Amino acid sequence: MTSSAELIQGQGGGATTRPPATNQNPTTNQDLQNAARDLREAIRNNVNQEIINARTQALAQAAAARAAGAAAPLPPHGPGDLVIRRPDGNTVISVPPPWANDAIPQQAVDISIAFFICVAAIIIGLPLARAFARRMDRRGAGAQVPNEIASQLTHLNQAVDAIALEVERISEGQRFTARLLSEQRDSSRQTLPSGVDR
Repeated sequence: MTSSAELIQGQGGGATTRPPATNQNPTTNQDLQNAARDLREAIRNNVNQEIINARTQALAQAAAARAAGAAAPLPPHGPGDLVIRRPDGNTVISVPPPWANDAIPQQAVDISIAFFICVAAIIIGLPLARAFARRMDRRGAGAQVPNEIASQLTHLNQAVDAIALEVERISEGQRFTARLLSEQRDSSRQTLPSGVDR
């Protein structure tokens, strides 16, 4: 197995791929976590070593330039910048620290604006929705009947009740008349001889 430093520097014989983890037991997962931790530590050590080497080279070049009498001015860099220079003093790479950029990303601005618009819409829209729902409930409850129509309806109701009472009396009279007629027929049949037809 190659060491993590060899993998970082590219001496491991090309790109290595990790075999797919299908059925791994907890010890294999622990080994992978340990290897990842070792790899991170190796990368951190290599970066720190490169920073130290770049600073020592810059100091050595500055001392050599002062000693030679040709003090070439170096461009100013902020504190914490990572600067790598060639032996002649020209800057090859200058990386500012990530915390030096005070600009807010545009996506964060868009998300915050959308959030506050949603909050404002909820604050304004919730009372409006409640008022609209109450108005619909009042409308669906039924309209009040005016007094004139209510009095006419009560007179109509009384008239229908009176008609129903009269119809009941008429039907009772008809039943009484039909019963009397049937009794008369029965009594007249009993008085006639049995051979005479009516």
